[in-house]
Amino acid sequence: MKKGLLFLVLAIAAGVASFYITRTHQQSAQKEVLLDSLPELAWLRVDLKLTDDQFAKASALHLAYRPTCVTMCRNITEAQTRLDTLARSARGMTPELEAAIQEAARVHAQCRTKMLEHLYQTAALLDDKQAARYLETMLPHALDSTSTTDGPKSCH
Repeated sequence: MKKGLLFLVLAIAAGVASFYITRTHQQSAQKEVLLDSLPELAWLRVDLKLTDDQFAKASALHLAYRPTCVTMCRNITEAQTRLDTLARSARGMTPELEAAIQEAARVHAQCRTKMLEHLYQTAALLDDKQAARYLETMLPHALDSTSTTDGPKSCH
């Protein structure tokens, strides 16, 4: 009787473990498919009527730019957080506060430069009409100077 009960408990435990392992694997696979399908580029393909070749090249550029964008956004957040902290603790201008202001401005400029480079690379894949529409849509995001502690809108 004890062996039967032990076998039943082990079978149930194995079933529960299998369920969670399978579920975790499926959720992970769904996230990868979503990232690989690039839903954020769907408008590009539809609105600009890209060919398959243009879309493939634009997608490759987009994927290659993602790590740069993540790094830039992290750098902006860190610089802005440092500036906010120093500004709130200061009772006047200090060399450290001035340096933090300069660093935040430098990081924002670097981000804008990288993003503009990326946008112009993408536009170069398109015909003149498509490129004009793409830049008309995207440049306001890259040039948006409003920011929050999380960085410019272009990082979101």
